[in-house]
Amino acid sequence: MLTLRLAILWIACASAVLADARRLELQPPSTLATELKEYRLAEHIMPSHYDIVLRPYLSESDGDKAFTFDGEVWIEIVPTVTTKLVALHAKNLTIRLLEYWEKPAGNVNPTVLKFSGPPVAKLEVDQMELTTASDLVKDKAYILHFNYSGIMEDDMHGFYRSSYQNDNNETKWLGSTQFQTNHARRAFPSFDEPQFKATFNVTLIRHRTLNSYSNTRLISTYPSDKPDYFVDVFKKTPKMSTYLLAFIISEFAIRQDGQFGVLARPEYYEQTQYSFNVGRQILAAMDVYFDLKYYEMGNDKMDMAAIPDFSAGAMENWGLLTYRERSLLVDESATTLSSRQAIAAVVAHEQAHMWFGDYVTCKWWSYTWLNEGFARFFQYFGTAMVEKDWELEKQFVVDQIQTVMSMDSTNATNPLSDENTYTPADLSRMFNSISYNKGGTFIRMIEHAMGTDNFKKSLQEYLKKYAYQSTVPENLLAAWQANWPENRFKVNSEAIFKNFTTQVGYPVVNVELSSDGKQVTFSQKRFLLKAGDGAIASLLYTVPISYTTNVENDFNNTTPKLVLKDTTEKTTIAVSGNAASWVIANIQETGYYRVNYTEANWNAIHKSLQVAGWSGIHEVNRAQIVDDLLNMARAGYINYELTLAVLEYLETETNYIPWTSAFNGFNYLAIRLGTDTQDFANYIRQLTNKAYNQLGFIERPSDSALEIYLRTKVLSWSCRYGHGGCINQANSYFKSITTVPKNIRSVVYCVALREGGESQFNSVHEKSKTEKVATEKTLLQNSFGCVKTQALIEKVFEIVLSEEIRRQDKSAVLSTLYTENSQNVDPVFKLVTDKHEALAEAMGGYSAVATVISNIAARFTEEAQLKRLQEFNNASGKKFGSSEATLKNAEITVQENLDWATAKLGTFRKYLAERNGSAVVNAFSIFSLLVVALVTMLR
Repeated sequence: MLTLRLAILWIACASAVLADARRLELQPPSTLATELKEYRLAEHIMPSHYDIVLRPYLSESDGDKAFTFDGEVWIEIVPTVTTKLVALHAKNLTIRLLEYWEKPAGNVNPTVLKFSGPPVAKLEVDQMELTTASDLVKDKAYILHFNYSGIMEDDMHGFYRSSYQNDNNETKWLGSTQFQTNHARRAFPSFDEPQFKATFNVTLIRHRTLNSYSNTRLISTYPSDKPDYFVDVFKKTPKMSTYLLAFIISEFAIRQDGQFGVLARPEYYEQTQYSFNVGRQILAAMDVYFDLKYYEMGNDKMDMAAIPDFSAGAMENWGLLTYRERSLLVDESATTLSSRQAIAAVVAHEQAHMWFGDYVTCKWWSYTWLNEGFARFFQYFGTAMVEKDWELEKQFVVDQIQTVMSMDSTNATNPLSDENTYTPADLSRMFNSISYNKGGTFIRMIEHAMGTDNFKKSLQEYLKKYAYQSTVPENLLAAWQANWPENRFKVNSEAIFKNFTTQVGYPVVNVELSSDGKQVTFSQKRFLLKAGDGAIASLLYTVPISYTTNVENDFNNTTPKLVLKDTTEKTTIAVSGNAASWVIANIQETGYYRVNYTEANWNAIHKSLQVAGWSGIHEVNRAQIVDDLLNMARAGYINYELTLAVLEYLETETNYIPWTSAFNGFNYLAIRLGTDTQDFANYIRQLTNKAYNQLGFIERPSDSALEIYLRTKVLSWSCRYGHGGCINQANSYFKSITTVPKNIRSVVYCVALREGGESQFNSVHEKSKTEKVATEKTLLQNSFGCVKTQALIEKVFEIVLSEEIRRQDKSAVLSTLYTENSQNVDPVFKLVTDKHEALAEAMGGYSAVATVISNIAARFTEEAQLKRLQEFNNASGKKFGSSEATLKNAEITVQENLDWATAKLGTFRKYLAERNGSAVVNAFSIFSLLVVALVTMLR
């Protein structure tokens, strides 16, 4: 094999010499119209192996070749039918040589053949079609040979360039990759779809000052024929999809133990310790869970790399996982606990992909959830195998289930398995919260329906059966059904699976406890946030239902007690034991549905929540109650008076999980109130008073992770809504900006900028410019938007336009300008629309700007703001191309929000005013009594 690869390299060198003389131009397509099916390759040619040689030019001294690369690839293919047509992907590549030959037996020299006529380029679908001079015979092996060059863009896709400043203020360049979903074709001609799995031999030619990494272990290095250059040869990969191939050429340092390593800039080496430790621990835990050891799956090493410029959060390249720096690097003195958790979680997510995505891969992006749903599931439950004190199983509910429900209850959603997936835009759409959050939620629902041990066994069997293959949802269903007990409603398993994967949305289950407390009746309808937005209201679901009553009071048994079938008929069952006064369904929110009750049952729940210990109602179910109430009132299923009455129990709540649901729900109402928040501010301060006083600013050694997280949320909301003590304390901490306790820094920085002026901003800005800890730098930059004055708003906007903020971070920094202070919405909208061209240049395109405008417009509360949006769209919308639709949809969203406010917000405002008035009266009454008592004592 080594001899063959050396021969390949000799051919590569010879081809490079002849490259300019053999330059071939691709011909334009024969038709103009592109049908959706043309975005997919035919399956009559199957690749089996690639030999790839790449040489990037990463120095500005390389002249015209700087930030380009030369490449050569040999692709072994096997036709499934006899054909002359070869179609494969290539994008932004200059092909200098293309040829083919039948794969010879042994060491016989092949007969090199030319294709019949020039290649035909189908530019819209990134394909080129080649016609062979004679038939490619079914089941025979052939070699396709290409010599080409490409460009290393700075857009964080394909084989791209990135850079950083070292401690000597020198610019250091590196090459990295991001191929998912359809960008391997920008690095080498390929069959760039997940189902076309093959093995890969990678050879990288790099300058002596650099080092290189790829998916597999480096097996040899030797000098190139050019001085100061070396050739690095890597071990053959397992059989895998093109999007999982990766390589890095850089000056990175590595922390390693021989099998596992973490790569980063040399200056950041010390920050790799935590991810190095937790990464090995999580990988070992998953080895046991899946009964399938990672290092025995075909790749005997794993590296994780922190990349300065990275479009995704992280990427599961088999054996060379890549991350944003803030998603991998930890500094013990500066990285917050929440950031540490996020880093462990994303490591678990990417490592779970080694099994779900790499070893077994979704056949096409229509089934992205087969990859991402499992990765999101183990992001929480895999991390929990190692970090056992973070209560991640509870966090999953408020982070994943409750957040995806909003999107999945509108017409903007899509099914988990979406057959209508073809174009690059379709592919991007599939990497949304449906594939991730809903995918993980659905998987968790199945686990609780069939039982944890049965679920685990089924995954082990599924992975072994489809090793190195691509798969479809029906294969997963079959694996689940093979281990699904009959006594846990196996008869309904297929209906549950198909209803929740091929249909959009989810139901609201109506639960009615009979007046004598002896029977419970269940019925359903699809839950929709917006009536009349085009969403199909008639969808029905097969739903596993769990519940308990005040008599049982068992919030630990999540096993379904019945399955509600996908009909409009009601299902009634008898209550076990004595007559119940309340029923609560969806234990620990293990099912993907909302629950509504009769008013009598809601009042009984309210009464129970007022009792010490909340009558034993589990904190996850308290969070479910809060989330369901706020969303059902928003959608009009129940009235706000009932919702707000039950939510008054929050005055006694001190648990992170219910409060997270509350803050998420209150955030929507706060946005709709716009700048009219005086009564709302009083309301928030009253509800959070107990939690605020219990937690304070000072972290205790005994604090749990959830108490630390709740402290940050409560302080943030209290300070934002005018709690004088909170503001004073935060400002006091800010006076010594370098010693602020790390877990409250986000609060302290934001309060200082919101309440202060240019001096405070300059302190934060200067600290961010010299900060060496990625998580802290992100925290500092994301606090910029807390400013309120016009001058500082403009200053932050100009910083976003500049190169100081990396492109990957611009949208996050910009969004804080209009999310942290409601009065900033108008000035930021004006800045964005006045300077939309400069912003498009800075953010990499008009699509990103359209998203920013849409997000700002979602916060509009006045007709005049809608008019300004319409005027901008009419004047400048055409510049946005296909993203003009995003701008037009923003107009619809604004009108819907205005209509909602007209219909619903008055009730909320009235409640706030009355509550505020009552509080003022009560305070006055208490003050009057104190005065009378004092006068009496003096007499």
